[in-house]
Amino acid sequence: MSDTALRPAVPGVAAGAGPVRLPSPGTRRAFRHAVDRLARTGATADSIVAGPHHRLPPDLVRQLTALLGAPAGWNGYRVLRGLFADLGEPGPTPLHWSEPTGPADLPHELALALVGRLLGEVFGWANQQDGRLVHNILPSPGQETRQVGASSTLALAWHTEDGFHPERADFLLLACLRNPGGTGTRLASIRDIELGGADAALLGRPQLVIDPDDSYEPDPREGEHALGIRTVWGTGSARCVRYDPAYTRLLTPDPDFARAYARLGPAFERHAVEVPLEPGDLLLVDNDVMVHGRSAFPPRYDGSDRWLKRVLVRSTGTGRPNRPAQERLEHGFGQHRVRPATADARRTMHDA
Repeated sequence: MSDTALRPAVPGVAAGAGPVRLPSPGTRRAFRHAVDRLARTGATADSIVAGPHHRLPPDLVRQLTALLGAPAGWNGYRVLRGLFADLGEPGPTPLHWSEPTGPADLPHELALALVGRLLGEVFGWANQQDGRLVHNILPSPGQETRQVGASSTLALAWHTEDGFHPERADFLLLACLRNPGGTGTRLASIRDIELGGADAALLGRPQLVIDPDDSYEPDPREGEHALGIRTVWGTGSARCVRYDPAYTRLLTPDPDFARAYARLGPAFERHAVEVPLEPGDLLLVDNDVMVHGRSAFPPRYDGSDRWLKRVLVRSTGTGRPNRPAQERLEHGFGQHRVRPATADARRTMHDA
């Protein structure tokens, strides 16, 4: 897939070398046929990522790999417009992530797991969405104004996905099943910000703690002894960020640090792009480079609401900067990753 197949995600984003790619009709058809074949064999998202027995045809792997491109060249994010558009209607949007959805959305889960596996290890969290590897992101009654993915009438603030944890995802993948109001996913890169030397030095100090968001139940004893973390590390085109002000506690009374941290939010706003995902679109985000959020929208709760599916990926060998070595000492507030083999075994025990 050449860069001539790119187009802007939003006005002002240049085509040609931009972040949006349009899969060819042939790639979309081949992908749909591969997903249908796996669905007929009884495959699930867990089984796809747990072992080598569910494979895509080699030609399709090459097409998808070329379409994805090297993550180091994404400039923080990439949109594959319409890759999932031929997978059919997913059924009504549930009111809660845990509601059974039936077989209609299975192709979307399989497709998302397949793409995630091309980038690395797909994982979940034991204490989030029942340890599932594919998450439902949709508005839920009672969650409208919380800073979680199930909110709606309150904009989702800038954040690093699971920024509280040292084993957070390298890549975040969001597949759009439905988005009736064209609600935008907002993105901003730390590498677009002209961070002065003094601010970079201050924000490179381990002077704050990010707590788990409201979708987790942290161990308060571990919260009391959390290590301070760095907000930024690296320099220039290799700078990375770990940011979630809605759940952040400063560990220092230093007013200079507080002011440097407070300047990040407006800076992200100045460099923000908004991607109004369409059904069938796939958004890939480098979780160390980009912060992301979401515009507010009115929920409907009638089966037609915005519905995304999410997978988290850990990866190596992509040329991305290493995270600070100190992160290996963090306890992660007692939250543990669910790896594919573990998830597959858990499903088998549950079904037995």
